[in-house]
Amino acid sequence: MKASPTNTHVPTPLGKLRLHGSLADRFECFAFERILSDHAHSVVYRETEEAFRKQLDDTFGANALWQGEFWGKWMIGATGYCEYSHHKELEEFILRGVQTLVGMQEPSGYLGTYRDPMNVHVLDPVESMEKFGEESKWNWNIWCRKYTLWGLIEAYRLLGAPFILEAASKLASHLIDSLCEHGISLATTGTFSGIPSGSILKPIVLLYRATGNEKFLAFSREIVASWQRDDGVCPNLISNALSGRPVHEWYPAPKEWAKAYEMMSCFEGIIELFRITGENHLLESAIRFHSALKSGEYGLLFSVGYNDIFANASSQINGITEPCDVIHWMRLCSELFLETGNKAYLDDFELAFYNAFLASVCRDGTWGARGVRTHGKHYYVFEQARMRHNHCCVNNVPRGFLNFAQMAATVSESVISINFYSPFEAELALPDGGTVKLRVTGEYLKEGVVSVEWDAALSSEATLRLRIPAWATAATLDSDGFGHSRQEGWFEIGIGTGCGQATLRLSRTVVIRPHIAPQNVDEWYIDRWTNHNDGVEKTSFRFADGSTISYGPILLARSALAGNAKGEIFDAPLPSGFHATLKAVDSNEVELAFAAEIRSGEDVYTTPACDFASAGNRITFDSALFSIFF
Repeated sequence: MKASPTNTHVPTPLGKLRLHGSLADRFECFAFERILSDHAHSVVYRETEEAFRKQLDDTFGANALWQGEFWGKWMIGATGYCEYSHHKELEEFILRGVQTLVGMQEPSGYLGTYRDPMNVHVLDPVESMEKFGEESKWNWNIWCRKYTLWGLIEAYRLLGAPFILEAASKLASHLIDSLCEHGISLATTGTFSGIPSGSILKPIVLLYRATGNEKFLAFSREIVASWQRDDGVCPNLISNALSGRPVHEWYPAPKEWAKAYEMMSCFEGIIELFRITGENHLLESAIRFHSALKSGEYGLLFSVGYNDIFANASSQINGITEPCDVIHWMRLCSELFLETGNKAYLDDFELAFYNAFLASVCRDGTWGARGVRTHGKHYYVFEQARMRHNHCCVNNVPRGFLNFAQMAATVSESVISINFYSPFEAELALPDGGTVKLRVTGEYLKEGVVSVEWDAALSSEATLRLRIPAWATAATLDSDGFGHSRQEGWFEIGIGTGCGQATLRLSRTVVIRPHIAPQNVDEWYIDRWTNHNDGVEKTSFRFADGSTISYGPILLARSALAGNAKGEIFDAPLPSGFHATLKAVDSNEVELAFAAEIRSGEDVYTTPACDFASAGNRITFDSALFSIFF
C-alpha cells in the first residue's frame, strides 16, 4: 500500500483533544441525548438495529427506503465520541451492539435492510405505475450498505476486534461478487444517477487500507473509472469536476440528479483513494469541485446547495441548506486542507461550522434541523423512512462536532498548526518523537482574543503556526521570549523544549453585504423552500432585496429570542449604504447578543441582534422567528 504524500497534515487524534467552553457544552448535551443516555440506547439505537431484523426497506411499494443507513451513521458518531471522551461504558455498549448486528449477517456475507440483496435498481417507470400507481424514484440498497460497512470499520478502528473486520470484509466481498455475478455496474444502481451508491468508495478504500486485500482496491478503481468516461454518461464526476464548469451546468435538469451531500461524499472517497495511489488528477478533481461549488452553490449561510440539491444555489437570496450538506461541505474542506495545506479551506470550514452547522443543532440536544433557512424558521422532520427516532441529519451531527475537534490542530512534519480557536486542550505527537501539549483559551467569537499556551518536549526545534482568519482586518501576536513571523496568513513561532505562551489579537469590522433577489424565480425553488408541511407558507419566500451583516466569523440575525419584535424582524429592507455598529450585551436566550446601531442617511435607530446560530435553534411552530436580512 502506498503511503500518503509526506507533506500532508495529520489531524489530531480524537482521544488527544478536548473541547471546552460553551461549544463543548453544546456537544456534550447532544452526545448525552443521542449517544449516551438510556433513551439513546434503548430507543434511538434499538430502532436502527431493528431495521436489520425486519428488513422492510423494499416492502413499501414503488419507492424503496433507507432505514439501513441509520445504524452506520449512529455508529460512526458513537465510535468517534467514544474515542474522544474515553467513555468505557459506551465502548462496552458499542461492542455488544456490533456483536448483535454481526450475528444477523447471512452466510453469504450479506448484511442489510432489503430483503432482496439484488434489489439495487429503481423500478421501471411503466411497471411501477402499473403495479403501484406511482413512478418509482428511489432505491437506497447500496447506500445503506455503505453506512453499515463504514460503521463496522469505525467500530473495528475503536475496538480492534478481528471479527468486526472479518464481517466488514464479508459484507464488501458479497457486494462486489454479486454485482459481478449479475453483470451489474455499481454506477447503474440506486437513485440520483448512481451517486449515492458510488459514495461507498470511501469505506471500500478504508477497508483496503485495513486489510491490504487487492480486491477492494480493484473495486475502488472500478468506481472511479465510471466517473471519468469518454462517453460522458452522467454523473462522470471526475471528468466534469476537472472541466471547471459549475455543477448545475454539467447536465440538464440538475434537480433530478445533482444530490449534494451524496456527491460530496463521493469526492471524500476520491481524496481517500488519492492517498493510496498518489494519482494527482484525483486530488485535482476534488480541488476543482470545491471551486465549482464556491462559484455556483455557495449561499448566504456559508454552506452549499439548495435543500440538498446542487441547482445554482448562489443565484438565490432565499437560502435553505440541509445539515448533511453543511457537514459534508466541512468534511470536504478539511480533507482538502489536509492534502494541500491551503488555509482558505479552513476559512470555509469555520464559517460553515459557526453558522449553518450550529444553527442546525437544537439547543436542548434532543434533535436537529432537516433544513436551515435564512429566515422564518428552520425545517424539522420527525419521521423519516418510517423511522420515529432517527433522522439522516440528526444522526450526522456528532460528525460535525468531531470533525471540528480533529481539525482544531494539525501536524505536518515539525510544524503544528492551530486552525480553530474555540477553547481546547490537545496533546500532539511529532514524527520525530517529540510532543507538544497545547491549551487554547480566550473569547475568540466575542472579542477576537486568543491565548495559546504550550509545553513542549522536543528533540529539535519545531514551528507553531496560528491561523489568521480571512475575516480579520488586522492581527497581532504577543509572545515574550520567542521569535515569530507572519507568513501568508499564519503567524509562525519557533519553539523548543519548554513552556511558552502567546496572545493572538484579531481585529474585525462589521461587514454589510447587499443581496439582490432574482426577478424570475423558478417555482421549484419556492417549493423546495416551503412545501414541507412545517407551517412555513409560500408568502414567506422572499422576493425583495436585502442585506446581511457579519461580525468576524459570525452571521447576524434578528430574532424573537434576541428580543426583536416580530414587525421589526421582517421590516422593509434598509437602503444600500447603511452603516452599523455593534455593542455586546448579555442574554440568557442567545449565545452572542448585540445592540446594533443602524445609520441610514440621517436616520439612526437601535435594534437587538444575535448570532444566526442561536436565532432559531429550537423546535417551534413560530414561522416568523428570525431573519438574517436587514
